[in-house]
Amino acid sequence: MKLVVADSSPLIVFARSELLPMLRQVVGEVIVPQTVYEECTGDMNKPGARIIADAHGLLTVHPDSRALTLPTNMPMLDKGEIAAISLAIELSEPILMDERLGRQAAAAHGLAVIGSAGILLTAKRKGLIAAIHPVLLTWQGFGYFLSPALIATVLQRAGE
Repeated sequence: MKLVVADSSPLIVFARSELLPMLRQVVGEVIVPQTVYEECTGDMNKPGARIIADAHGLLTVHPDSRALTLPTNMPMLDKGEIAAISLAIELSEPILMDERLGRQAAAAHGLAVIGSAGILLTAKRKGLIAAIHPVLLTWQGFGYFLSPALIATVLQRAGE
């Protein structure tokens, strides 16, 4: 993968766990739509905001797509998800997104979708992290929801 358009939730969880450099190593360039960047850094008291704001060289903030559109079949998406999907469509690049409805909308628009757990699997295969399970536990400690089925599948694929 040469680049990926990122939504806010994955950015925040990678930032909070100090894994933005690893994310960059896995995907190459991380493109962040302006709206997503503002969601992440608009309140510097929010978890991960300062780390994302200071991630010079790790993230590329990109103007929102001029064709921001709400997918008609997914009216529950927030502005950041819409911005990320629209920019990924405009750039014809994959999207890094974890929310179920956003992933469904992105896939419905023909986008390749990767989740945070998929990034961890690739990172482990590349030798960038030794184990996935401690990272998932950290994320759960942050309150990041991961279904038990997802955790089991990821750990099985990782051989953990």
